[in-house]
Amino acid sequence: MSQQNKQGTHPTFFVLILVFFFWGFLAASNSIFIPFCKSHFNLTQLESQLIDFAFYSAYFIGSLILYLMSAARKVDILNKIGYKKGIIYGLLISVLGAGLMIPCVNKEKVVPISETVKDITSFQHDQQLETSDHALKIKKEKNDYLLFVNDKGQADKYINDAQLAQAMNVQAFAHDDEHKAYIGRFNAANITSVVNVLGTNHQQTVTFGYFALILLALFVVALGFSLQQTAANPFAVLLGDPAKGSHRLNLAGGINSFGTTIGPVVVSMLLFGNIKGANISTDISKINTLYILLIVLFLVAAGIFAVTKMPKETSDEQFESPSKASRTLIAITLMFILILLGYYFQYELPFFIAGIIGILAILFYAKIASQRNGEGWGAMKYPQLVLGMLAIFVYVGVEVTIASNMGALLKLPGFLTIKGLSESELDPYVSLFWGSLMIGRWTGAISVFNVSQATRKILSVIVPFIAYGVVLGVNVIKGNDVSGLYPYAICIVIQIIGFLAGQDKPATTLMIFGLLGVVFMTVGLLTTGYVATFAFVSGGLFCSVMWPCIFSLSIAGLGKYTGQGSSFLIMMILGGALIPPVQGGLADIPSIGIHMSYIIPVICFAYLAFFAFRVKSILKSQGIDYESAISGGH
Repeated sequence: MSQQNKQGTHPTFFVLILVFFFWGFLAASNSIFIPFCKSHFNLTQLESQLIDFAFYSAYFIGSLILYLMSAARKVDILNKIGYKKGIIYGLLISVLGAGLMIPCVNKEKVVPISETVKDITSFQHDQQLETSDHALKIKKEKNDYLLFVNDKGQADKYINDAQLAQAMNVQAFAHDDEHKAYIGRFNAANITSVVNVLGTNHQQTVTFGYFALILLALFVVALGFSLQQTAANPFAVLLGDPAKGSHRLNLAGGINSFGTTIGPVVVSMLLFGNIKGANISTDISKINTLYILLIVLFLVAAGIFAVTKMPKETSDEQFESPSKASRTLIAITLMFILILLGYYFQYELPFFIAGIIGILAILFYAKIASQRNGEGWGAMKYPQLVLGMLAIFVYVGVEVTIASNMGALLKLPGFLTIKGLSESELDPYVSLFWGSLMIGRWTGAISVFNVSQATRKILSVIVPFIAYGVVLGVNVIKGNDVSGLYPYAICIVIQIIGFLAGQDKPATTLMIFGLLGVVFMTVGLLTTGYVATFAFVSGGLFCSVMWPCIFSLSIAGLGKYTGQGSSFLIMMILGGALIPPVQGGLADIPSIGIHMSYIIPVICFAYLAFFAFRVKSILKSQGIDYESAISGGH
């Protein structure tokens, strides 16, 4: 151990936490980018969730590649090259992805609107198409279509066009103050004639972007994140006194959560500025500013890591590759490939559901088979790990799906407001969701410090509201009206009661928060307005400390298999890639819709509560203390 380790925290740790910040910043900003891309690229709700699919599947693919390479060489590659180089390589991979994003965002093609008849005809509910000059927008409703004409500029030439009115079979356009547009309605049989008039009389065009290229760039960014995250957590422990390693991880986790809080606000500001309104049009290339900044910061961080002398830990210890566990991971990978085929054949939802069911079946088979004969299963011979892998899959999935589908939910007319919110008005609620994770994690971090029981209880009441104040403050700086967010304090009080009842015990806390998640998601399903909105947003409060609870319970008693079990758990971040598109696919079904699609979080929270209940009896049967203190945060 270096002298620096004994004396205090290595200065490079404060560069390392910048990396933690941007993991959270980008992950949370996807919640604003998703509804924006849905509108900009004329996507279904399921297709918009492919942003999460690209981002979180990179964690699975990256971890799997590292595992298989280590298994082939019989040595833990990350331990061999060292955490420092692992983080540098991860930063450079993310720089490559951020660099790819810039040309991908700017690559577009302009086509005459007459060539879009097939696209418009195949629209699902709430899909829309906007012209290149942002003057017109065609939107699919349940049984017909709406033509929006921007009331600025040359609106008269459209609303007074007799041929257009005849093609639409309307007497007149009605002005809508909320959307600042004139609106005319027409049915599917008139699509061709309407589009032809717009093309012939007004020479309208549509600009198409390359959404798949953006997904590729985002995947590469997250692939770098997966390597960074695998190396950064243990490296944070090395950058100082190991006895205070958990303190540094909690600080890093707090910075990560701060990133998730301001990410949606910053991205909203980049795309829309401080302007609010239903008829705001913006250019996707404005996101370039974010990725240019990312490139600079990641290169600076990599440079600092490269030139700074710091603790280095390497190992040539033989890497154990249990054959049956490896085959299980390969089988899960095949389910992932099946899902990709569904996207290729345009049967996304059935293949997503089949893939997830396949993954569940594979894990449950692993649990049963390993109990009969543990040879060749490695860490998977422990039932708490296999159930924990599924719990991580579900936890990441529910955390991401609540936020990523929230934009579409809040845009739904009649849910929160009569007309529904626009993309530029979503960020206060999205940042409140991600800020809720910060509220919970800051509260969970109190247990790390050596304070009296009475002081801890006082801090458990004060700290959540300090964090809540930070969330409100960030929105005030942006110029958002936060008065409507004040009643959310009631949800925070309920979370505080949950923390006190959990008594820093992971199984109890996880069970309480899982059950509260079920209750609040159900309330959200049965109501609308602010009650439903805050009920769904509160999912962030209940997800906040689930990661350390699940992780500590899953690896308890694994002994020499702890490291291997941890890597298996990290792979199950895959849930963040697969569960949101399933909810999005359900939302695309008119008879279900975006509101009722939130049955998915109800099911997820129910499993997490079940895991907490079941793992207690499993660990108890193994003679393990299942109520040890919670440590750290994700």
